[in-house]
Amino acid sequence: MAEQAHKLTLGSALLELRAPIEALSLLPTMPLLRMAPKGDGQPVLVIPGFLATDNSTYVLRRYLKRQNYNVYGWQMGRNPGLRDDIYRKLESRVIELYGQHQEKISVVGWSLGGIYARVLAHRLPDYVRQVVTLGSPFNLAHPKSASEVDISGPILRIYERLNPNIANDELLNGEPLWEVPPPVPSTSIYSESDGIAAWRYCVDPINPHTENVRVTGSHTGMTHNPMIYYAIAERLSQPQDQWRPFEAQWFHRFFFLPAANAEPAATAEQQAGNHH
Repeated sequence: MAEQAHKLTLGSALLELRAPIEALSLLPTMPLLRMAPKGDGQPVLVIPGFLATDNSTYVLRRYLKRQNYNVYGWQMGRNPGLRDDIYRKLESRVIELYGQHQEKISVVGWSLGGIYARVLAHRLPDYVRQVVTLGSPFNLAHPKSASEVDISGPILRIYERLNPNIANDELLNGEPLWEVPPPVPSTSIYSESDGIAAWRYCVDPINPHTENVRVTGSHTGMTHNPMIYYAIAERLSQPQDQWRPFEAQWFHRFFFLPAANAEPAATAEQQAGNHH
């Protein structure tokens, strides 16, 4: 996967300047977005990306509430990165929401938030209904230095400064569950013009319960992208245990670009062998 990674250039980073335009496009498209499939009160947990708070997903959560979902923010302030102590709090929150609603929780994660979502699905498959990730680089191996990974260099350097004990964190020293397709239905939404995370890190191998949905847009604008709003609402609206691929209907193919199929993630044994 590393050899195929899309190189992030200055031009790619500049494409992130589209985010305000994507946000402005929400208002005129909102009447159409309200015609998207609606929920029946299903609980949904939305996890923000690295350095972001629930404020970054406020508009998305408000839209989903209007589409008749019970939507929750993660309520833990700014997301500092992957940490076992934060994961444990998220795990408790999912169990709490399950007890409150007496039904499984759908988890939507933007960027690094999507990595948390996938770990939750692996460790709590009886509590998680489905996972939707937005530009989440879950196909990265164990954390590396900024010079070794195709993620925006400045972002990685900030990450390393905020997480000086990353090498000793229990979550990161275990098996990288986020790389393996979850045991519940999973949708990865990604953009090939993502200027923060190389898109090849953001797609899964296709299987009966895993899909990739390709959109046009920036990384930072994903929580305000109208096409992503529609895709999330449509995915969440599916009856439990009746999940179907997003591109099965012709009008989806008309608005959304053909999606990639990732190479199968390497097993832990294969990864260990590659280092010898």
